Amino acid sequence: MRMATPLKDFDLRRAAYARLFAQVQRREDTLVIDELGLSHGAARVDIAVINGHIRGVEIKAEADTLKRLPEQVVAYGKVVDRATLIASDRHTAAASLVIPDWWGLISATRAKNGRVIFRRLRAERTNRAVEPFALASLMWRSEVVDALSQMGCAPRLLRSTRTVLYSELVARLPKTRLATLVRDTLKAR
Repeated sequence: MRMATPLKDFDLRRAAYARLFAQVQRREDTLVIDELGLSHGAARVDIAVINGHIRGVEIKAEADTLKRLPEQVVAYGKVVDRATLIASDRHTAAASLVIPDWWGLISATRAKNGRVIFRRLRAERTNRAVEPFALASLMWRSEVVDALSQMGCAPRLLRSTRTVLYSELVARLPKTRLATLVRDTLKAR
């Protein structure tokens, strides 16, 4: 009997793009990207889907470990509206103890014909704890300067550090408008 080839990140990512994100990729108002940096590169969303909200997808293939998952959960929780973990079947039980209840969970296995099979174990829900400063920090400095300039900020303020600029943006915009600005900025890149 032949052993199934272990599921790799590439296998899960390719299957997710083909089956889970096929429809949203065709929508003009949606951006699907690999490796969205969080906290200025301290963490990364494996696949980000940006449209009316920011959805983060973390992938754990068979050879991966769950060692970094707790830190990834914290980083995702600061900026994404929804999150899902796609994990090889060997990780799902342990991962379900780490991810919060608002995260979705999808198990991935390989069929005898080599195809990746996804099984939804838990649906994702809305994250109510998005942090405005962390959300603003998804924008590049130049993008924040442009936004604040359009709001009439003094040129002296626009030369401030990123931290000051993000703080000013957060102070000037309600969370919903900030979220819209960040999504629109990411989609316009």
